Amino acid sequence: MSEEALQEARTRRAEAWARFNGRKQALREGLAEQPIPTRIKNAAMDHVIDAVDEAKAVAKDNLPVIGGTLALLAAWFFRRPLITLIKHRFAPAAEADEDAA
Repeated sequence: MSEEALQEARTRRAEAWARFNGRKQALREGLAEQPIPTRIKNAAMDHVIDAVDEAKAVAKDNLPVIGGTLALLAAWFFRRPLITLIKHRFAPAAEADEDAA
């Protein structure tokens, strides 16, 4: 390797090392301002807020579907008391018809 090529390689190495040190210093300064856990928390909160906003928009567009689903779920959870109530409501009418005959 000639002296000229060696000097050029050293110059490129020195420039690359200076760029690396500059980036490293910028990273250290950035991390001093806002540490990694804070950055993660902020990014997660941004994603959560975006998801909630999207869910609100979808819910606003589909209010009847959500209302119907909630009504069906309530009917399912209270099915036994509802069935009992319906049987007691209509059972006396059926017994009265049988007594009249």
